[in-house]
Amino acid sequence: MTLPIAFVLLLCVVVLLLLAWEILPPDVVAMSTLVVVALTGLITPKEAFASFSNEAPLTVAAMFVISAAITKAGLISDMARFLGRMPKVGETKLLLAMIPLVAIASAFMNNTPVVVALMPVVLSLARQQEIAASKLLIPLSYAAILGGTCTLIGTSTNLVVSSIAHQKYGIEFSLFQITGLGLIVLVGGGLFLAFVGRHLLPTRETLATLVQETGAREYVTELVVESGSSMIGKSAGETPLARLNKARLQSVIRDGLPIGIPARKVVLQANDVVQFAAQASDVVDLHDFSGMATGAAGDAGLTVTKTEEAIVLEVVVTNNSRLAGRTVEDLRFFERYRAMVLAVHRRGSNLMENLNRIELRFGDTLLLKMPKERLSDFRESRDLLPLTDSVITPPRRDKRVLVMATLVVLIGLATFNIYPISLLALTAVVFLTLTRCVRVSEIYESIDWRIVSMIIGMLALGTAMERTGAAQWMAGGVVDVVRGQHPVLLIAGFYLLTSVLTEIISNNAVAVIFTPIAVQTAIGLGIDPMPLLVAVMFGASASFATPIGYQTNTFVYSAGGYRFSDFLKVGVPMNCLTLIIASIFIPIFFPLYPEKAKSLQPAAVAIVNHSSDE
Repeated sequence: MTLPIAFVLLLCVVVLLLLAWEILPPDVVAMSTLVVVALTGLITPKEAFASFSNEAPLTVAAMFVISAAITKAGLISDMARFLGRMPKVGETKLLLAMIPLVAIASAFMNNTPVVVALMPVVLSLARQQEIAASKLLIPLSYAAILGGTCTLIGTSTNLVVSSIAHQKYGIEFSLFQITGLGLIVLVGGGLFLAFVGRHLLPTRETLATLVQETGAREYVTELVVESGSSMIGKSAGETPLARLNKARLQSVIRDGLPIGIPARKVVLQANDVVQFAAQASDVVDLHDFSGMATGAAGDAGLTVTKTEEAIVLEVVVTNNSRLAGRTVEDLRFFERYRAMVLAVHRRGSNLMENLNRIELRFGDTLLLKMPKERLSDFRESRDLLPLTDSVITPPRRDKRVLVMATLVVLIGLATFNIYPISLLALTAVVFLTLTRCVRVSEIYESIDWRIVSMIIGMLALGTAMERTGAAQWMAGGVVDVVRGQHPVLLIAGFYLLTSVLTEIISNNAVAVIFTPIAVQTAIGLGIDPMPLLVAVMFGASASFATPIGYQTNTFVYSAGGYRFSDFLKVGVPMNCLTLIIASIFIPIFFPLYPEKAKSLQPAAVAIVNHSSDE
């Protein structure tokens, strides 16, 4: 082992630990890694910046935009309406209908937008079918993951592996080359969820349902500070307003505009409008507040002027939200949305105290109270996704034919390898933009820049592993261990290792690190690299056992009221099942010693030797 190899391997360990402990955002860790490998001379600046022009991040970004166009054309909402019209059929039949539909959509568009678009539908469907939402949301996420493994464009992991294999080793994947294996894994996983997994899922209600069951219904009430009030000249926090038990001081409005500081700090003036939130039974108490505050009716000088019935709204902080990392108080949440945060649901627990100082995170579910007429404010929000009582933006149905035609042409040309998938995806984005199927502003909003940045940074680490020989060194160790063993065990080992790591860190990071190791190992053993690359693809996508390994799991985590252990109960058996299926069928679909391996291997060896010589 040379010093550069030792340094790269140490850097890999540090990166994995940072990603697992979430000390820094994943994209920051990835970009910092790029800077480190470039500054230390492990790779040249040219090689570092080559990561930005790599096919993988560009293709992933383009697929996000295509997914947005599909959603905005109403194609996902059509599927949602189909599910919504289903009669009461029972939990098993509902899952057998839902899983294939979700998987089909996820096979041709990024699976994260599929889950985001269908989550409100599934919550509504759960109420209609009188089934706990927690019985459906984990299967929704798992179906999207399984569907994403059926095509090359179904998940960013597949695109990353295929891009590295093509650019560095000359190994090409076609669009549907993994479809046969993906369908078998999908069928096995779907049947497990419908007949076995559903019994392992908890019966747990969402926050909004719990509030409805208790009969709590709140009203937004406005009180006007009259001339001569004893509260004039005092901050609201110094008055009895701040000590009310049955009503919550929310905001102070002056001259028609909310004052941009916390309500408790506002020094009251005559004609200020003080807003509260209270249950219906407490509005009368507020009306009599003057007598309660001073002991003499009328001295406090407040009058109830308007009462609006509020609705309960459950929203989730999206993965691309600008609100993440900031507190409710810092965001001036009420002034921005006219909504009061009742509770924050995170990692299986409901937080009810000090809500204004809770730092919001991706996947947090907020329970809001807001006037019904303000609901439309969430239609175009990319920061908060409504899960209940949402208003859906009217789809661009006049663009459906164009979007569908674009997708069909992309799939057709990619199937016959007429053009690279990266060029086809970018061409599709340009066409969809020119035909106004997707607007320019929506392009930037639809791309998850954190994933793109993560891929770019990790590609630089992968280049450093190759250039220093770290990938070859690790592959040599693997070869020494498995030499003489059946190659199927090697496939199972790669699948298991990538699957376990994906439960802890980003699937794209795992894919970038293990792709060169898989190729080098195959070369050392004299087998075709394709089976090991497929094992990395599927293993890096098979994240079922934790809510943090895959974005779709994180989305449903809070919304379904799940605990971490709920994912372990159903996810570990899912991981074991997919491991067994993949280990059996990968050698069948991708033989270890096919005739074409004779042409693939020398090309890979030549590229590796050339890189080493440099």
